[in-house]
Amino acid sequence: MSAVLRAVLVAVSVTFFGGVLPSLPPVQRPPAPIAATASALVWPPPPEPARIRFVRALDPASARRKPSVFSRLVRLIVGDRDEPRMVQPYGIAVAPDGRVYVADTYGRTIHVYDLARSSYSAIPVDGDSLIGVAVAGGQVFVTDSASGRLLCLDGKGRERWTRGRETGFLRPTGLVAAGDRLYVVDTILNRVVIVGLAGQIMGSFGERGDGPGQFNFPTNIARAADGRIFVSDTMNFRVQVFDPDGRFLRSFGRAGDSTGDFDKAKGIAIDSAGHVYVVEGLHDVVQIFDEAGRLLLAFGGSGAGEGQLWLPTGIAIADDRIYVADSANRRLQVFEYLRATP
Repeated sequence: MSAVLRAVLVAVSVTFFGGVLPSLPPVQRPPAPIAATASALVWPPPPEPARIRFVRALDPASARRKPSVFSRLVRLIVGDRDEPRMVQPYGIAVAPDGRVYVADTYGRTIHVYDLARSSYSAIPVDGDSLIGVAVAGGQVFVTDSASGRLLCLDGKGRERWTRGRETGFLRPTGLVAAGDRLYVVDTILNRVVIVGLAGQIMGSFGERGDGPGQFNFPTNIARAADGRIFVSDTMNFRVQVFDPDGRFLRSFGRAGDSTGDFDKAKGIAIDSAGHVYVVEGLHDVVQIFDEAGRLLLAFGGSGAGEGQLWLPTGIAIADDRIYVADSANRRLQVFEYLRATP
């Protein structure tokens, strides 16, 4: 194993689980980029009806319009600035206006993609381990896991308030907005904290264990259209479902390395049909389940080509566009859920 890959894996272990678990098992570096065939860009492959379609890969360079002649002339005169790039994308949030916000774990940045205008911008963040991101009430929220903080920023990145260890946070990670509140996963404390948009602590639920409503190093969280909360209970190898007040409803999942099992469940999201998408970080796929927890489909696969993933983490879905943080490939991968036609 190369020194670079070993460093990445150690960073993944420390960031996701607070350094309290042993190092992850060896993972082989994906093959060099390959030209994807048409059948490889939809899942399931023909002749079955396609349900997931690859759309594009996304990074700062690809999101921006081609520079004008004047811009190129200015660069020629004053010299090129360092081009922005994603270091290790993780959390993803889609704002009501369609802009996509991406927390860069070690890049100290929230990347903002406005795909409708082919524009890109960056919000610098004073943090060492950015994991979750959410947008609500014209504000941007981000968790800095290493420092144990939840930060609230205005649209220009200016800090409005911070909540940290003095308010009970230890290792905040996953984050989702829901109306007038935020749901924040605290991985080490094995609970979900409910926080108002002004920073007030409104309650919490969960504790260490493997029973209903208990957690073992949860990492990520999502909200369905009806308000239900879905949590990746990572080291219990399951997904747990709660009502908006944190009352346990049900769970599904089991440990294993076969299709439909969980090994290192990461990001979680819900599409317009109520399907549950769970990123399987070590196997480089996204698994899709129905309401009852039955596996419907998996897409992705290890590699660096179009539609392939390497140590994926976060996921978000808006208007049936699926955004996956392809962390070790330093990009987002964009897919589309294709609804069945009558």
